[in-house]
Amino acid sequence: MKFIFVILFILISQPSYAEYKGLKKLSKNNSFMDEKGQPYSDEEIIDKENTLLIIWNHGSDPDATIDKCKAKPKWGYQWHGAVVPVIARLHNKKINNLEIKIYRLCSGVRGLAVHQQEHLYNTYQPGTKLKLPPKWEYKQLKRQNIILSKADEFLESGFKNIVLIGYSAGGWASLILQSQHPEKFKGAVALNPAFAGPKKEWQKEFPAWGGLRDLQINMFKESESLNALVFFHSKDLFEDPETLSFLKKFNDINLIDYSEVDPTSCTWIDVDKKMPAHEGHAIPTSECFTEYVEKNNYIINYLESIF
Repeated sequence: MKFIFVILFILISQPSYAEYKGLKKLSKNNSFMDEKGQPYSDEEIIDKENTLLIIWNHGSDPDATIDKCKAKPKWGYQWHGAVVPVIARLHNKKINNLEIKIYRLCSGVRGLAVHQQEHLYNTYQPGTKLKLPPKWEYKQLKRQNIILSKADEFLESGFKNIVLIGYSAGGWASLILQSQHPEKFKGAVALNPAFAGPKKEWQKEFPAWGGLRDLQINMFKESESLNALVFFHSKDLFEDPETLSFLKKFNDINLIDYSEVDPTSCTWIDVDKKMPAHEGHAIPTSECFTEYVEKNNYIINYLESIF
């Protein structure tokens, strides 16, 4: 009886750790996606050696929730895990004899529970280095490990050319991982990278999230290189050109400030309605962003530069 009680106590006191342990069971809806955002089987990919594999990483909901990821999401509707239009349309394009395939990787995990976040809010002293209790992992860290695990599977199965692309928290994870594992990821593309919530929260209302963000930025600072293409916007309420200026230290990075694209000129991907002026963070989900990127050939040019 005592042994059973100990086991139950471990499982209850460390729910996120227990949940995270079984990586292969996390996301049943992970799949390759075509140019229409529809899933298809990896059995259709015959020549892995001559494939340019894009691992698509969606944005995230708050840490205490599991990100929604439907098996067949609406076209471009990233809030259900869909690949955004500008990336989906890369399917089957050729980059120097490599054919692009896109794998949509859902996270399937929660991060810090509400009571854990409250603990950080009550104990963190702004201006100091935040320290997490043992085995506490916020969602961004979990997602990075999930992406690494899946990438290792792909490499072992014969894929050799992997690029990470993501939006918001998925873009942030893509940048971190490319900087730390250039031997696995040839490059990264980040669309409005962010992870700590709106600026007003991590800068003022919930400084503990600013502390978590500082931990992540220190991970960037520990890296010697970062080969990436990064898009950001001045009307982004999460991160903007100024807050992302720490990325300028890297020589092999292309920073695209597309603030000239007015949010009010773009419509939401799922409804024919213009975005509010402050919605710079959501622009990458729209058709107007697709037109802007394709007109300037940003992503194609970047991929051709690394392959």
